[in-house]
Amino acid sequence: MLSQNRSKRRATRAVPLLLASTLLAAASTHAAETARTPLVLTAYINGPGGESLLAGHYAQAFAEMSKAKPQNTLAASTKATNLCVAYAATRKLAEAREACDVALRLAKAERLSSSRYSPGTMRENADLAAAYANRAVVHMLMRDAGSAKADLQRAQALAPRAEFVVKNVAAVAKVGTAIAQADVTSSR
Repeated sequence: MLSQNRSKRRATRAVPLLLASTLLAAASTHAAETARTPLVLTAYINGPGGESLLAGHYAQAFAEMSKAKPQNTLAASTKATNLCVAYAATRKLAEAREACDVALRLAKAERLSSSRYSPGTMRENADLAAAYANRAVVHMLMRDAGSAKADLQRAQALAPRAEFVVKNVAAVAKVGTAIAQADVTSSR
């Protein structure tokens, strides 16, 4: 778990949600390999729908997120991150990609607005790294290993020791090779 202090609110925890290997199996022809190295999505448990996401109650999480009206960039980023996770977990990959893009844009904006006071703090770096890492998982589920690797490199540069980054780098290294090999041997 990654402990973070988000502005004037209580401490925020980014909780890694492990995807079941069946989700990753859709992106790889090597399901046995993916069972050993699952991809990790990161959601904010104290954000809209966070606890429902962690419990696997996605319909409830969507309902909670639809009611949430963020009052600032930080709250909007948290909601978009959780929405990205919910869509990815329910295999609505186009919607997940869109929500991930919004989360990334908002995390960048939050980092820029707070950089006047403390440039590149661990909290802003971890928030931005989580957005990149989540989008990398969505790329993998969409069978786009190149984009996943690029996003994970950005996440790794921001938070190299974050557990969700380390686990996803390992998973993409294994699965990305398998996807690249499958694409080379296919008849396309």
